[in-house]
Amino acid sequence: MGYPMARVVAVAECCSHAVLDAVIGGWKDSERIVSDELERHVGAGTLLLADRGFWGLARWHRLREQGAHLLWRTERRMARRVEDVLADGSYLARIQANKHSKAAGTVKAPPALVRVVEYRIDGQAEVIRLITSLMDHEKYPAAELAELYARRWEIELVFDEIKTHQRDRPVLRSQTPDGVRQEIFAHLIVHHATRDLLVEASRIAQCRRSEPRSPAPCTLSAAR
Repeated sequence: MGYPMARVVAVAECCSHAVLDAVIGGWKDSERIVSDELERHVGAGTLLLADRGFWGLARWHRLREQGAHLLWRTERRMARRVEDVLADGSYLARIQANKHSKAAGTVKAPPALVRVVEYRIDGQAEVIRLITSLMDHEKYPAAELAELYARRWEIELVFDEIKTHQRDRPVLRSQTPDGVRQEIFAHLIVHHATRDLLVEASRIAQCRRSEPRSPAPCTLSAAR
């Protein structure tokens, strides 16, 4: 028998690297399907970054209805229906559901108007295409959105912190599916607690630097 394997899909903060929630599925399960369970944890006012593997028109509408803003990478063949070109080089386009991908018995997702940002990384020929719900090009310039999307890779750093630096052995010890899930969640909880302590320590240090002569203890907000 081989070692037990699982697929973990998570939502994490870019700044603190704290894992906000995660779903554990089988190794053969699709990331896109597993990630559906995370949607309820993306609240209003959140800017969600995601790779092109998570694209789905119905998912886009569900998250927008929850009040979340989106900045996702997508395939070049998508969002080709240009409706308006903006001053910063981005443009508005309409995405429609693929008529060949409609599952039997499901309701076809309505079209979505998105803003498209395209750019190249220096030295590379590939064009990176982003779609976003942030339509105001003056408030959210295309160059800033491209720079911001690069932070999506911080989720890879989160997994590296857990899999490489936090664990003291290369494989999980559990030999049952339930045991594997329990062990993975234990690692996620420990990582979250560690990031929380680091953020708290940073807040205390910042507070003390701002008032170095104050004898009063530093007061921190308990809100998370």
